[in-house]
Amino acid sequence: MTEPGEVTFADTVRWLHDEGLVRLAAVGVGAPSPIAAFTIEIATGTVTAFPAATVGVGSDVLELAADDLPEPSGTAGRLVIVGVTMTDSVLVVNLAACPAMSITADHPERTARAWVLQLLLNSEVSITTNSAALAIEAGDRLRQAFIPGGTKLFSVDDRHPPVATVSMNPAVAGEDRLDVIGDGTADMYLGTRFWQLGHALDVADARWEALTEQLESAVAEDDPYSTPRI
Repeated sequence: MTEPGEVTFADTVRWLHDEGLVRLAAVGVGAPSPIAAFTIEIATGTVTAFPAATVGVGSDVLELAADDLPEPSGTAGRLVIVGVTMTDSVLVVNLAACPAMSITADHPERTARAWVLQLLLNSEVSITTNSAALAIEAGDRLRQAFIPGGTKLFSVDDRHPPVATVSMNPAVAGEDRLDVIGDGTADMYLGTRFWQLGHALDVADARWEALTEQLESAVAEDDPYSTPRI
């Protein structure tokens, strides 16, 4: 049971969607190496930023308090909440710094849905996919199209090149990947960096059907992306 005043995973995710992701996105502005990932310790709010570079200039890991983050300005870019680590921190990955990402899982589309819904909260993001399991008839910001090759994937464009591509169960997984295990735990690899997750966010089929109905209904009411938080 949660003790009175104790911060929970849900509280942290709510803060991230309210303003935290936008503030995290500002941390990497002007940095010598883009920030590939952040962890936010649930109990203390301590934020750790992990640059994409792991050696040389710009490779130093940065640690700061949540209150010391830049004030919210701009958008969340291509930041996605991946899940909660075994050490009770929320893991956020920057797809702009990891433009060739893969998800391996028994049902990778369930994890991909959680990422897609978050990305669509940024009005500058548009997503293209060749997977019917991700497509929604809800405007032109999430569209299904033919993409050569047999791998199911989705691409993420926020008008700041390069476009990021997330492949689902590719024949050869790259060095940036999320390996989801059947019990919902997962391993996140970003180059030589590694995190064990106690739970990776996903959206199951029944919930996805309900969400797509809501989104498609919102389009009909001229409110295209009143996307509920996951």
